[in-house]
Order: sequence, then C-alpha cells, then structure tokens
Amino acid sequence: MEGEAQDAFLAGRGVVRLRFKSDFVKDANDELAKDVAADPVADAPSYDGVSPGDDNGDDAEAGGDADPATAAQQPAERLANERIEFEAVSWRDFRHGPAKRWSDCPWMSFRFVVSRENEDTAFDSAMIGMQTSDQEKKARGESDNDLTGWEIWCKTSRKVYFVDDTGVVLKTVNDPLGLTDFFPIATPVQPIELTGRLMPVNPFSIYSKLADELDLTTKRINVITNHMKVKGWYSGDAGDIANMLAADDTEFVPIGNADIWAANGGLAGAVAFWPVEKFILVLRELYNAREQTKQAIYEITGISDIVRGASQASETLGAQQIKTQWGSLRIQKMQRMMERGARDLFVMMSEIIPAKFSHETLQQMTGVQIIPTQQDLTPIQPPPPPPQGAQLPPETMQQYQQAVQASQMAEKARQAKLARMQSVQQLLTQKLSAMYRIDVESDSTVKADLSRQKAEAAEFLQAAGAYWAAVGPLVQQGALSKEVAVEIFAANSRLFNLGKSVEDTLEKMVTDAKAKAAQPETPKPSPEQQKAEAEAKAKEQETAAKAQQSQADAQAKEREMAMREAAEVRKGERQAAADQRKIELERELAAITMRIKEADLQIKEIELDLKRQEAALTLHAKQQETALKLSAQQQSNDLKAEQAAQNGKAKQ
Repeated sequence: MEGEAQDAFLAGRGVVRLRFKSDFVKDANDELAKDVAADPVADAPSYDGVSPGDDNGDDAEAGGDADPATAAQQPAERLANERIEFEAVSWRDFRHGPAKRWSDCPWMSFRFVVSRENEDTAFDSAMIGMQTSDQEKKARGESDNDLTGWEIWCKTSRKVYFVDDTGVVLKTVNDPLGLTDFFPIATPVQPIELTGRLMPVNPFSIYSKLADELDLTTKRINVITNHMKVKGWYSGDAGDIANMLAADDTEFVPIGNADIWAANGGLAGAVAFWPVEKFILVLRELYNAREQTKQAIYEITGISDIVRGASQASETLGAQQIKTQWGSLRIQKMQRMMERGARDLFVMMSEIIPAKFSHETLQQMTGVQIIPTQQDLTPIQPPPPPPQGAQLPPETMQQYQQAVQASQMAEKARQAKLARMQSVQQLLTQKLSAMYRIDVESDSTVKADLSRQKAEAAEFLQAAGAYWAAVGPLVQQGALSKEVAVEIFAANSRLFNLGKSVEDTLEKMVTDAKAKAAQPETPKPSPEQQKAEAEAKAKEQETAAKAQQSQADAQAKEREMAMREAAEVRKGERQAAADQRKIELERELAAITMRIKEADLQIKEIELDLKRQEAALTLHAKQQETALKLSAQQQSNDLKAEQAAQNGKAKQ
C-alpha cells in the first residue's frame, strides 16, 4: 500500500497486484530422486499460473499418457505452503486497454523478466517452436540476455497470454484466479481523475511551471550569493594598505606618513569596496519571490501550514483549526482512494481463499476443523446388552443404562460435528464476497484531526448527558414517549462524527424503541388484584419451599442409609481381604521355612562330600609318599650293587 501511494503521488497512478502462490516439496523415493529433489530448481515455489513457470495444471493433463515406469521413478510432490502476496506494480510495467472506466477495460498487461536459462521450464516449448524458425531457435538458445515481455490478461477470453518483446506467444493460461472481475488488481489509485478517461495525470504537471520558476529563482539566488564577497581595490604603490590586508584578527600594523593619509581622507579615501549592498537588495526581492512561488504551489497542492508542520506565533488557535480542517479535507480524498483499494483487495482475497486454498491450509490457519478424522467418521456403538433372562443387580442395570445414554449422546454429538463440517465445506464453495459487505476505514493521518475528534466526542457526551437529564423525567411521567425521545437523540447525534460502530448502535436503539412502541400495552392490574396475586404467589412459594425441604430431608436420609450400607460393605470387604492376606502370609512363611530346611540339608551333604574328598586326598598322598620311599630305596640298592661290581673288576 505504501508503494501504491508513492506511485500515485509521483507518477499519477498506483497499482497493487495480488498473487496466489503455493510451494510444493518433492519427497524422493530413492537416491537418484533425492538428488533431483535437492536441485534448487525442483524446490522452487509453484505459482497459480499468473507468473512464468507455472501452467495451472496443463502439464498434469498433458502427462496423462506418460510411461508408468517413468512416473513411478518421479518423486511425489507435497503441498507445503499456500499464501497470498501483494506486489506494487511500477507505472513503467503496467498497460491497459482503451476504456472510459476501469470496469469496462478489455485487457491489462504486466511486464515480466525471466532468466534465459529458465525459458524451457517457464514457458511452453512446443508453442514457441511452432512460431520460430530453426535459426531463431538457435539465436534464442545462444542469447545471454534475460527474456522480457508482457503478461496480458484478456477479460474477453478470460485467458492470460505471455508474449515476449519480439511478438512470440510463450504461453497461454486459462483464468488462473477465478475472480469475478478477472483482473488481479484492485482499482488503481489516481489522485487526479478525469471523467471519461483512464489516462493518469501526474500531480507535478499541474504546478510544473511554478516549480520551474522556483528552480530558476533558486539558481539566481545561488549565483548572486556566490558574488557577494567582501572585496575592493587600492592604489598599486600603497604598501601600508597591503600590509594591513595581510594582518590577522586583532593585529595592528604601523602606517608611515600618517599626516598625508589623514589629509587625503584616511583609509576610506584610499580603498574602494565592492558594492555588496546592491546585491543585498536584489537578493531580498528574490527571496520574497521564492516564498510567493512556494505559497502558490502549496495552495495548488492543498498542503496547508499545519499539515506541513509549520506555523506562526501570531496566528490564533481558531486560525490554525480552520487551516487544519481544510487541509485535512484535501487529504481525505486520497484516504478514501486508499480505503477503496484495500477494500477491493479484501474482496479479492475473500474469493481466492475458499476457491484456491486447500482445506488443510484453511484448517491450520483458522484452527477450525474442516476435514473429518477417521474417528469422526466411525459411528459410536452402544455397549452390548446383557444376556436375555439374566437378573442384574440394580446398580449394574443403572450403570448399563447410563452407558447407553452416554453412547447415544456421543453419537448425536458426532453427527452434529459432521453436519457442521459439511456446512463449512459447502459455505467455502460459495462466493463469500456476494454474501457479505466488506468496508475499510482508515485512521486520520493528521494529529490535529484526532484532537478535533476528541473535542467533538467530549462535546457529544456532555450534550447527551444534559439531554437525557432533561428528557428522562418526561419519559417516566408519560409526557413524552420513549420512541420520540430516542428519535430526537439519534437525529442530533448524527451531527457528530462518532464512527461506524456508534452509528450502528444508535440505529439499533431507534429500531428497538419503535418495535417496543408498536407492541400493545397490557392493562395494569388494580391494587386489590396486585395484593391478591402477591399473596397467592407468596403461598405458592411457601408450599414449594416446604416441598423442597421435605424432598431434601428424604434425600438426605436416603444418602445416609446408602452411606451406612456402603460402609458396612466396605468393612466386610476389608476384613475378608485382611483374612485372605493373613492366610497368604502364613503359606508364604511355611514355604520359606521349608526352603530353609532344604538349604540346611544341602549344606550338610556338601560338607560330607568335602570330608570324603579330603580323606581320599590324604590316602592318595600317603600312597605316593610310600611309593617314592620304595623307589628311592631301590635306586640306592642298585647303586650299591653297581659300585660293588665295579670294585671287583678293578681288583682283577
């Protein structure tokens, strides 16, 4: 909106375009598909068909005969985001057909720029090939310049044509947004409108001559200011004057032949200065002329002193308020235009959102359930009935009846929920803009207007209090009907600028007063009838109170008996549970004692085995010791016999 307002003030026309965009993410099934999905071109946002690169579903229809094996290798696309964006269209990038009013405009076009490398993916290659020769195709492929052209919205055929600067039709898209007025823009904002013409008028062109005059005056002021310098001349042989001119601030230099200087008129007679005072007179007149030119521009453009933030101390409060009032009137026209543009955009959004947004997106945005879950679609089954002929306790029968009632209520709630979601889905299929009125009101941009509105509100409240203080007693006495009092109050209230909500409230007050006055009045009963009715009502209340007290006492006794019975039952259940627990503990103790005895027996058997093993080891050791002794004795005897034999041989 800010860009639209700037273009309206600078170029004479502001245009805001609406775009519906949806982002799709590819879910890869294998490594090759993952690499393809990771490509930035594959993850680029998909538009609704109003921008290059999207065909509004044409490729999906054309690809119906594709190879199933190839289609299985392609990663599935998943909707990630849907949104509506606004774009301020520059006055250089907008064209429209001849018409006297915007509703009769046959076509509009918008400038587009697409990278040459994305030409094949953004546009229809087959359509381009039918319109170009082989040489032109080669030249287009070798070109490094971006592809530029116009996006033409034709209201007659309700199609969008993409045409480049050479006249080649790049792509054709059927009605992409489905809007009632077809075009994706709100009514353009033009501060200066000519009846029967859509041609914009640049606000600057109205005071361009004054602006040129202001520029010329400023240039002359600058030239004269540059020549306003303190300079002059003196005699060429006056060396003392040259020394004086070279001196610094607060520095004095001696002058020779002071008597001669004094006789000839002093320094004033020896030095001639540049006539700066002549320039000052001209400069003053130029400044006055420039202020007059600026004032003329302010009057033409309607910018008062208060709006610009400038004022004079001599001006009174009344004078400033008058200038504020008339200055704000000039601004209110532009405010109404901006309000109209915002309202048109809201109307277009109310058509696009239910038609283009998916139910999943709407459900996430609003927090209102639109799509039923599997649980919502599953009927709630009642609990199974008891067997035929079975005698159930009263408490069990009561619980069964409560469960049946709860299941029936849950089923009714489920069906009501489904009916509500179906009504919401049916409502989304209708054009909401035809069923509701959309209005946009902007706040004042001038602070002084806000102060004036506060003063009016305070004056209204004071007057309203005084009015009802004077009229209230008359209404109560019947001298003045309430309908007439409210009508007079509403008529006087319309003189104040109270806002849309207060006006609606006052209208409702008048309508309610008229409806109440139209109802026939019931005759008032006599004092005796009122007394009899009061006594009868008091007796009825007393009887009802006694009945309620007796019913409360009976219920209290029933609750007390039920509590006693429940306490006895709980006591018996606790005693039975304690006895059962005691028996179980005794059984566990006997089992533990048996396990302890079995463990002692096992320990004794282990000790006997250890003793047997010890005795066997002792016997085995003794046997080995005896065998060793015998072996040693045998070896000793053998040695002795061998030595004796050797001694006998030696003697021989």
